[in-house]
Formats: sequence, C-alpha cells, structure tokens
Amino acid sequence: MNLKHLKARVSQCDLIATLSPCPRRKVGALIIDPQSNSIVSEGYNGTPRDSSRELCGGVHCVRQSRYIESGTRNDVGCHHAEMNAILNATRTGHSTLGAWLVSSCDPCLMCAKAIHHAGIVTVYSPHSIDSDHRDGLDYLAENQINLESTDTLTKELT
Repeated sequence: MNLKHLKARVSQCDLIATLSPCPRRKVGALIIDPQSNSIVSEGYNGTPRDSSRELCGGVHCVRQSRYIESGTRNDVGCHHAEMNAILNATRTGHSTLGAWLVSSCDPCLMCAKAIHHAGIVTVYSPHSIDSDHRDGLDYLAENQINLESTDTLTKELT
C-alpha cells in the first residue's frame, strides 16, 4: 500500500471515530487488505450492534465516573474500535489473516491480543511515547506484529 492510500485511511479512521457515542474518547479503526488497498472492515468504540443493554452512561462516561484507567476493566463500558472492526469482519465473513489495522488510538492490551489472534500483521496507530496503552504496543511487538506510527506517516506526507 502506498503512502497516499495510508494517509487516506488515517483520515478515514478520524472520520469514523466521530460516529462513537462515547463522551470520553472517540476512536476509529479500519482493517485493510494490503494487496488490494481495500477496506475489509471498520469500527468505532460503542456498544455492541443492536444491543438492548446500555453499557455506557450516555452523556457521561461510566468508566470515567468510576475512575477506571484507560485500557483496563474492559468489562465496563463499550467495545473498543479495534475489537468492533475485528468483530464486524467476522460477522460478514471477511478474513483478517495478513491484514493491516489502522487505528486513531494505540490498542489496549485486550485489543492487542485480539489483533494478534485475528492474524493481523501490521498495526498503524499514533504510538504515543506516553501512551495509556504501552502494554498493548509491547504485546504486539513481542508477538512480531509490525508497528507503524501514524504520527510519523503524517509528517512524511506533509
């Protein structure tokens, strides 16, 4: 995939993130087939599709009001964008083997494990030095998932 297409995918992640109902943090993710440059799946952080149960607080974040650190206690709150993208691919029968994932946020440890298990081989995310999700990035690196910084990518294209 060339840099022009990757830059477009990063912009699409930011746009998809705006669909999130979360008042705390809006995150978007795309799974890409690197051979065809096509989108396999997308996701944003939010409740499961057609869920009758409200997992979030609506206009306030339950995780925030309970002082739950980002990337922990994933049993409280919404599905993360990366997880939703993987689950959406599964729901529609699309393979994630050998795919790339682009996310507007560094993956937490839970999402990193799902990314690894789904057979995704490259992750593009900000890779913030002070990331809340350092453990997720470390897990991916330890398991030979190629990590690329969208921050570096954006600078290269300007």
